[in-house]
Amino acid sequence: MAQRIKLTTPQAETEISVGENLSAGLRHLEPLPVLLVDERVMLLHGKLFDTFPAVLIPSGEQHKTLQTVERIYRELVRLEVDRSSLLVGIGGGVATDVAGFAASTYMRGVRFGFIASTLLGQVDASIGGKNGVDLDGYKNMVGVIRQPAFVWCDLSLLTTLARREYVTGIAEVIKYGAIRSREFLGYLEDRIENLLTLDNQVLTEVVTRSVSVKVDIVQQDEFESGTRRLLNFGHTLGHAVEREYGVLHGEAVALGMVLAARLSHALGFLPADGVSLLESLIARSGLPVDRKIDPGQIYEHIRKDKKKSGDIIHFVLLDRPGNAFIREIPLDELKQMLHDLC
Repeated sequence: MAQRIKLTTPQAETEISVGENLSAGLRHLEPLPVLLVDERVMLLHGKLFDTFPAVLIPSGEQHKTLQTVERIYRELVRLEVDRSSLLVGIGGGVATDVAGFAASTYMRGVRFGFIASTLLGQVDASIGGKNGVDLDGYKNMVGVIRQPAFVWCDLSLLTTLARREYVTGIAEVIKYGAIRSREFLGYLEDRIENLLTLDNQVLTEVVTRSVSVKVDIVQQDEFESGTRRLLNFGHTLGHAVEREYGVLHGEAVALGMVLAARLSHALGFLPADGVSLLESLIARSGLPVDRKIDPGQIYEHIRKDKKKSGDIIHFVLLDRPGNAFIREIPLDELKQMLHDLC
């Protein structure tokens, strides 16, 4: 039995389902959908999707661009997709971001839903209505906030996910515990080995709880004017690390969370044992906690971060495990802090 969570905003309502074999429900949708599907997912799970008209999205962050979206538009025209059509984006975070942006802007907006095929996509990227592409390597610089009609977190699709790709999604799971729930962090500490082996009961619980945290925050602040900024914990530094060193998103976020926790401690907010707890859980997950980082290069990337406002950046810190807050930090102060940390 699938778990269901509703995300309700003034403009839309999204039903989010977590369970196995959800993709089989495509044939029951009305109208029958046109798929925007990651080419790797089609290669691995083609029998689920090859009876539907489809546009393939190339795999990899390097294809999360306006050029890819332009090619999708042309394919949609060829398929005679119109405003009465239903588009379904299928894949990980890159595919659903691209698909959601294409659907939101094609003919000024076509109805769409998602089938998330990666752990990172299921707990984060497909939830909350942020759809967009990168520009010259800078993350999500062009985009919209528009909610999908539905999101299916099909746990069955995770069984073919490469180990490293699966583990990278755990970073976002840990983030939810770090910013909102010490109890959830404890659950993860007790069951991290079960999560790493894709234990179905634990996986269902972890995805459902992660989605519920994000839904609660998005419903309070859909357009990121306040509370939703908490979801950026680890991401300001993480996006800079991802761009500079080419690591996977979750690996960069893990490093970003460690640095943010250490900064929280250095500023006198987070006790040392809170930093240790987070570092230990990240390490047990198989995610990185240390690497040599050039603070000057990281600072230059942060200066162009979309979360920057003038000469300040809204930075997410912790005062204890399970509770985050936002502090405005002047960029020149952050520059010095980065040199001290790194």
